[in-house]
Parts: sequence; structure tokens; C-alpha cells
Amino acid sequence: MTTALKRLLLMSVSSGIIFNYMGIFINLFIWEKGNQIFDVAWFNLIMFLVWGAAFMFGANLLSKLTIGSVMRVAAIGAGVTFILLSWVHFEPKMLYITLIAIPVGITNGLYGSAQNMGISLFGKGKEFSAFFSAISVIGQLISFINPLLFAVIIKWMGFTASFFIMFIFIGLMIVTSYFVPLISLKEANEPVFRKFRLGQVFSTPQLKWMIPSLVAGGFFIQFQGIFSLIFTFSVTQDKLNIALLQIMYTSFTIGCVFVYRRFSRTRQISDNKWLTFGMGAAAAGFLLALFPTPLILILSNILTTIGLFFFATIWSSRQFMMTYQLEPIHQTRVMVWRELILVISRMFLLALILGIQDFNGFVFKAVMIFSFSSVLLIPYFSKKSDETVEKTVRKAVES
Repeated sequence: MTTALKRLLLMSVSSGIIFNYMGIFINLFIWEKGNQIFDVAWFNLIMFLVWGAAFMFGANLLSKLTIGSVMRVAAIGAGVTFILLSWVHFEPKMLYITLIAIPVGITNGLYGSAQNMGISLFGKGKEFSAFFSAISVIGQLISFINPLLFAVIIKWMGFTASFFIMFIFIGLMIVTSYFVPLISLKEANEPVFRKFRLGQVFSTPQLKWMIPSLVAGGFFIQFQGIFSLIFTFSVTQDKLNIALLQIMYTSFTIGCVFVYRRFSRTRQISDNKWLTFGMGAAAAGFLLALFPTPLILILSNILTTIGLFFFATIWSSRQFMMTYQLEPIHQTRVMVWRELILVISRMFLLALILGIQDFNGFVFKAVMIFSFSSVLLIPYFSKKSDETVEKTVRKAVES
């Protein structure tokens, strides 16, 4: 792994603590306002709407600023989030949730654009797998410690104390941003959004197969992301127990890391088979959610968490590998479209989730089956993408 990627990993530690907190405890904070699925879905829907816009704005900023500068702006967005959570409280509830979601979306969108640009420009081939595997390990370590630490703080001192503590990590994120590579698109001779039509950006057969894969991936990520939390919140209201459940899910992911590394090192099992296994585990988890008892919901979360690990490690690294030989400006366009497609598909699923009242209703079952079907398509799209590469190589050899 290059020094540049190692520095991006360092940045991932400080930022990962903030994003892990946002992912669990801001959603819990909103859930406790009324224990309604609608509230959490609305928060995430507004967040992703702003996330997509902020990602595009961040990509445009990279033509003038370095990724470190954009990451610092993202850190300021995180600071605004915790200021609002600490001191601003008003009715109506939907307007308040919307206000909180806006800076969270700005933070995620700006940081995502800067990080993705850094990874795509400095990664080379197999380094992507190493990077995403390392990202996964760091993420799991944070997921192990962070929920327990902040659950104890919130249980003993309240949410406000935890919001203040997050300012320490925001400061650390700002300091760390000065050590990331000085990457920008200042040398590019044309704006990011000039040749930005979908067909112009996804111009090869392999890149074209990314589009349906991203749509299906967005459905999976969003269903797993929101319901892993809601299932956990439904099982217990105790913050310490919520943290312990999150740690248990993390333990299964860490186990997957060791198993994957053990067998992938010897190539006994191909990445295609690992991806199929992961998506199969996620699909089984979705099906179990049709029987929403506490133990079944926990088992469902375990299976979808295992699926998410293989999805994030293999699927993400493959998509970055498709772009690393492109020109930097073309890479940026692919990354922006990649994020937009993911965000739009996630928002579509969240719009469906707004209509869910409980786990026994028709709407929940319909959304679950829809997500289940999407998961099963991901290995197929991945396989078709690989086949286009093989055909291209075969034609080149024959000619």
C-alpha cells in the first residue's frame, strides 16, 4: 500500500469515530423522540438528499482546493451538527429532524468526495483490496469501542455530554486533514461536469455494468443500514445493551475478516464466491426479518452484517479497480456518478420505508422482498462485468 493510502487510513480513524457516532447515536436520539420508523427514515432521506448535493459540490471544490481542505470543511459541518443537537430544540418535530439532517448530509457528502478522490488517484490494482480490507478492520475496531464508550457516557451523563466530547474528535479530524496527500484537480483542463452525461462517463461495457450493480447495492446498503439499527432499538431501549449488540455484530465481522484473509491468501476461494456467499447470508437475514421476534431480529442482523462485510470489501474494491487506469478527471466523474446513483437508490428505498408502521405490515414485507431480490442480483452483475473484461482481452489477443 502506498504512503498516500496509508495517510488516508490515518484520516479514516479520526473521521470514523465521528461517523460511527452519527450512524448510531443520532439515529437513536431521533428514535427516542417517538419510537417511530418514519422519523428515522425521514432523517436519513433528508440526509442523503443533502449528501448527494454536497458530494457534487465537493467534487467541484476539488478543482480549486486539496482533499485536505474539503475534509476540513466537512469537519466544520460536523461541528455545526453537534452545536444544533446541543442547543437547538423546537417543534414541529419533522422540521427539527430536517434541520439536524442537513449538516450531517453536508459532512458525509464533502468527506466522501474528498476520500473517494484520494483513493481512486492513489490506489493501484490489488492495493484497493488491501485498502478496503484495512478500512474494514479499522471500522470494526471503532465499531467495537465507540458504541460502548459513548453508551456509558450517554447513560451516565446524557446525550449533551457526548455531543461536547465529539468536538474533541472534530478537532482531531481537522489536525489529521493536514497530513493527507495534497491531491486536487487543479491540473485538469476541463470542469468536472462538462462531459457528464451517463453514457459519456460510463463509456466502456465494464463501466456500464456498474450502473445496475450500484442501484442494487444502494438498496441493500440502505435496507441493512437502517433496519440493523431499528431492529436493535426494537429489541432493547437500554443504551448499554444497544452498544453490546453492536459489539456482537462487530465481532462477527472481525471473524469474517480473518476467515477471508486466510482463504483469499491461498486463493482457495475466489472473490466471486465470497461475494455470492456474502449476498446469500444477507438474503437469508432479510428473509428471517419476516418473523420479527427479538432473537430472530438479532440473528437477521448478524447475517446481514456478514453480507455487508463481503459486499464492502470485494464489491467496493472492484469498482475502484475499474477506474484506476482512467484519467483523473474521468475518475472523478465516475466517482460522482457512483455516489449519485447510490444516493438516489438509497433515497428511493427510504421513501418506501416512510410508509412502514410496523414489522408485520404488508409494506415492510414488500420492501424486504424487494431488497432481498436486489441482493441476489449483485453477484450476477459482478459476474457480467468480469465477463466483459475477459471478452475484451480475448479480442485483443485474437487481433
